[in-house]
Amino acid sequence: MSDQKTAAGALFVSSKTKRVLLNLRAPYKTHKHEWSLFGGMIDNNETPKEALDRECSEEMGFIPDITKTYPFDIYESRDKNFRYYTFVCIVEDEFIPVLNAESIGYVWINLGEWPKPMHSGARNTFSTQKGQALLEIIVGQH
Repeated sequence: MSDQKTAAGALFVSSKTKRVLLNLRAPYKTHKHEWSLFGGMIDNNETPKEALDRECSEEMGFIPDITKTYPFDIYESRDKNFRYYTFVCIVEDEFIPVLNAESIGYVWINLGEWPKPMHSGARNTFSTQKGQALLEIIVGQH
């Protein structure tokens, strides 16, 4: 299990607009030109939340003012070699990320209006009936 790769990412939700933030992956990244979450690989001895904070700082230029973080999903590959922690992070206002070279764009969109092509992991997490319902419950609380 020590060879397992782990990663973490977040869907940011504005409590004011109820819209969500996605990023567009750069051409040199895996899943190039796909809409996905901000986040990335977990380094040694990091918790998923610590990795998420570090990745946001790297990919957005700062850690936004998060009012609440919800652990949303843990995906594990069938061969158990990859695990991905998904969080939903509530922010009051939409913000403008300062993108690094890993992203070529970002979008704040209405909940459920997922852009295409969307990263398969993000699509499977949020666009299923169960994922959409849970996300609507979270958003409705803010």
